[in-house]
Amino acid sequence: MQKLTASFFILVASISYGSLGIVAKFAYNDGVAPTMLTLFQMLAGAIFFVALKPLKLFGFFRLSFRNILLLSIGGLMSALTAYFYYKSLGLLPVSVAIIMLFQFVWIGVVFELLYKKRRPTKAEIVSILLCYAGTYMSIGTDVAGISYDMTGLVLGFISGATFAAYIFLSSTICLEEESDSRAFWIIFSAFASVLLLTFGDLKIENIETTVKWGALCGVLGVLLPFYIYAVYSPKIGAGATSLIGSAELPAALILSALILGEKLTVLQIVGSALVIFAVFIVFIFETKAK
Repeated sequence: MQKLTASFFILVASISYGSLGIVAKFAYNDGVAPTMLTLFQMLAGAIFFVALKPLKLFGFFRLSFRNILLLSIGGLMSALTAYFYYKSLGLLPVSVAIIMLFQFVWIGVVFELLYKKRRPTKAEIVSILLCYAGTYMSIGTDVAGISYDMTGLVLGFISGATFAAYIFLSSTICLEEESDSRAFWIIFSAFASVLLLTFGDLKIENIETTVKWGALCGVLGVLLPFYIYAVYSPKIGAGATSLIGSAELPAALILSALILGEKLTVLQIVGSALVIFAVFIVFIFETKAK
């Protein structure tokens, strides 16, 4: 039951991530710059987390330097994911950038297989295949036979690799520490990393609007998912977490249709159904493995 519960919360985190694109679209339409939104998202997430855990704040600094460093690497991977993904979006169509980001699914499974020195299960193989078939259908665009910017492709792939690394680290490092301490250092280091990465591009303007949308993104993109990954991903492993994380794509499509009124094609609906079915297979596998 613990693994099934963990799988459910990872699904919630994936849906939360999937909603970020819609919020970002509203923010951009309000004149918020991508770099400012990313920075204030991380800042708001850190502030909200500390506000919810004020009595534990000093305890967070009692971790060993080694563990703080390891957790900070996890935060850095999360920051790099956002940084490289936004960069790739500037050079590639959104559909292609999504495909490159979604390489985190198989990379995450490979990380866990190498770490645990085991072979993939049939459920994992089937889920990966269904996930990728569904992903290519869900983007609703024919991407074959077209030449794309190589820099953009590389940046998109790196964003997928860093996201897989973040999920893997959240699932494996410093498990002897309590979840709140792990989440704090991952969130704080992610903010510090984004600040360093975007410092030269910051534009201090439209602050009120930026704070408003940054706060919402901080909840959906930092507070909820970071804490959930810190608590629940160790219970099911990086492989299952990556596979369930693929639900982010159909969540984004469904929310776009419901909130933005965007029309979904039959191909996109079928593709989303395949990804959801792939996640369902992981749920069934985790239920049997409880």
